[in-house]
Amino acid sequence: MISDRPIGRTLFLFFVIALLALPSDAQQRGGGPSGRDNGRDGGNEPPNPRDRGTAVTNRTPEYIEVTPAPRPAPRKPPPRRGPVVLPGDRVVAMTDEVRLGDIHTALGPGSFALAPDGRPEYIAVGSTDDADAIASALVGAGAAILRQRDYPNLGRRAFIVDLQALPLPDARQVLAAGAPGASFDIHALYRYAEAAPRLYAAALINQPDSPACTLPGEVRIGLIDGPVAVDHSALLGAALTTHSVLKANDPPVPPDHGTAVAALLIGQDDSGTFAGFATGAQLFAASAFSRHGVRVATHVERIGAALDWLVANDVQLINMSFTGPVNAALDDLLAATAGKGAILIAAAGNEGREIDVYPAAAEPVISVTAVDAGLRRYRSANTGAHIEFAAPGVDLYVARRQGGHYASGTSYAAPIITALAARLVTQGARSAGAVRTQMRDQTRDLGEPGRDIQFGWGLVRATTC
Repeated sequence: MISDRPIGRTLFLFFVIALLALPSDAQQRGGGPSGRDNGRDGGNEPPNPRDRGTAVTNRTPEYIEVTPAPRPAPRKPPPRRGPVVLPGDRVVAMTDEVRLGDIHTALGPGSFALAPDGRPEYIAVGSTDDADAIASALVGAGAAILRQRDYPNLGRRAFIVDLQALPLPDARQVLAAGAPGASFDIHALYRYAEAAPRLYAAALINQPDSPACTLPGEVRIGLIDGPVAVDHSALLGAALTTHSVLKANDPPVPPDHGTAVAALLIGQDDSGTFAGFATGAQLFAASAFSRHGVRVATHVERIGAALDWLVANDVQLINMSFTGPVNAALDDLLAATAGKGAILIAAAGNEGREIDVYPAAAEPVISVTAVDAGLRRYRSANTGAHIEFAAPGVDLYVARRQGGHYASGTSYAAPIITALAARLVTQGARSAGAVRTQMRDQTRDLGEPGRDIQFGWGLVRATTC
């Protein structure tokens, strides 16, 4: 008799095996052993970060179909129109709405090149292939081409244009039609990016407007220095007489120092840059310096010849922006000059120590030191009991052979005192003693109270002419 128990066991095993063979829900979803898919759960999973920028469509458990996202349309570049830069950093586009008169007003005089008829020049630039079209379009519309210039390495040609009676909008229209690749703008001027000179000396001595003081022509000032550039713009209209006491074989020196001192005395410049402090006076300049080895110097023989020439010309004041050792022979010549009635003024020197130097330390000579815009003594200025007055002499913008430059030294303070003394002469101070007294009355005390070895009596202030 066969038992049914083995058959039941066999059927049971067959049923279990069949169940195990069926795919599970987790396996259909592509999950891991735990039944999780590391954050990607069927059709609700977020896009893979590597799929950014794509659109996801038609997702199924078996595959993912992706299509590229639409790209934004390329931006159209703005039309090429050069700007007109206005004062105050405002910019006006050179559009058709900007009238020619507006350009004149906006830029101002001196901001663009002028055609021979006084109208502004314009410039058209294009490739050499478009050059004929540019010229034809402009000339055909009534403009005149003044000149042209090729830039072969750039592949460009420039036309300098006078619009004549052609309105600016019309010029743009004809170029846009006939040579659309051309650039067109006013022929602007560009200048060095440098600041105007800093001028403080006149204000420091209480004279805000130095050109306003003009001395009468009968005032005669003498100068012993190097040569003077008589063709400098500040001296062209001045009353200047020059004389050299050098020998024929004496090596000449540049005229920078002498020109600076001469302009500080009698320079004429409405802008104030090179305006002298004794404008209107006559200047007699004796050239006494030459090259000695690598240095520029003079000697007692020449100084004596210069003093003699100046006395012969009846000068009332003599400026000496030079220094050297105490010397008995020079002392005698200075005393003889003072005895003829000349008022002697000299620079204190720039050795930066307490020392007596000539001619400044000689008894008849008024000795001058230099201060800066902050009323500080020039760091290299000499000191001593002979110092009498101070004047601006640090970072002054002074004339030289061509143009000007900044310079420092007691050499440049001395002519300011000489010029102020010349004003006192016109008011009746006929002697060195009278000038000293009146200058003391108009000084601003600096340093220790009263006279001291650094500033003397202090900073001399200007009086009315």
